[in-house]
Amino acid sequence: MDSYNTLPNGNAVDSQTAGMMARAYLNKVYAWMAVTMLVTAGTAVYAMQSSEILTWIVSNIWLMLIGSIGIILVMIFAARRLTAGALGVLLMVFAVAEGLLFGPILCHYTQESLGLTFACTAGMFGAMSLFGAMTGINMGSWGRGLMMALIGLIIAGIANAFWGNGLTELIISAAGVIIFSILTAYDTQKLLQEGLCGTEEERSKGAILGALSLYLDFINLFLYLLRFLGRDE
Repeated sequence: MDSYNTLPNGNAVDSQTAGMMARAYLNKVYAWMAVTMLVTAGTAVYAMQSSEILTWIVSNIWLMLIGSIGIILVMIFAARRLTAGALGVLLMVFAVAEGLLFGPILCHYTQESLGLTFACTAGMFGAMSLFGAMTGINMGSWGRGLMMALIGLIIAGIANAFWGNGLTELIISAAGVIIFSILTAYDTQKLLQEGLCGTEEERSKGAILGALSLYLDFINLFLYLLRFLGRDE
C-alpha cells in the first residue's frame, strides 16, 4: 500500500510523487546555482585580465562588499514583493559582484592550487549535499545552532583580522570548513522539504533563493579551504 503525504495546500500525494516533486525542485535549484557559479567564474577571469579593473576593485572593496550584502538582504526580505524574474536578475547581479571581488583574491594563488581547491570543494559540497538529501536524520532543529556558530565564526574572523594570529586563523578556517559543510547538508534537506510547498510562483522564487543559499555555502567552503590548499604565485 502506498503511503501518502499531505501538502500544505491540503492535497494528498503518494510518496513517489512527493519524492519526484522534491527532486525536480532541487534540480531547479542546482540549475540556478550552476548558472550563478559560471557567471561568477567568468567575471573573475575577466577581471584578472585587467590591472585597471583589479585596481578599481581594491580601491572600492568596501563599497562592493556593502553592495553585495545589500543585494542578499533585498533578495531575502523583499522576496514576497518581487517577482521570480526580478529575483533572478538580482542573483545574476550578485554573481557578477562576487566575480569582481574574487578577481584580486585569485591573482595571489597558482592555477594548480586553485584547481585543487575547487576540486576538493566540489567533492565536499557534493558529498554533504548528497548526505543531506539521503540521510534519515532530521536536521530541521539544527538551524538555530548553525546560525549561532556562523555568527561566532564571523565575529572571530573580524577579531582575528585586527589580532593577526596565524594559528588562530587556521583554527577559524577549520571551523569554517566544518560549519559550511554541515550547512550544505542542512540547506539541501531544507530545500527538499520546501519542494513540496507553495504555488508555482512561490516555488520559482524559492528555487532562486535556494540557489543563493547553496552558492554561499560553496563559495565560503572554497575560501576557507583555500587558506589550507592555496599556494602563492
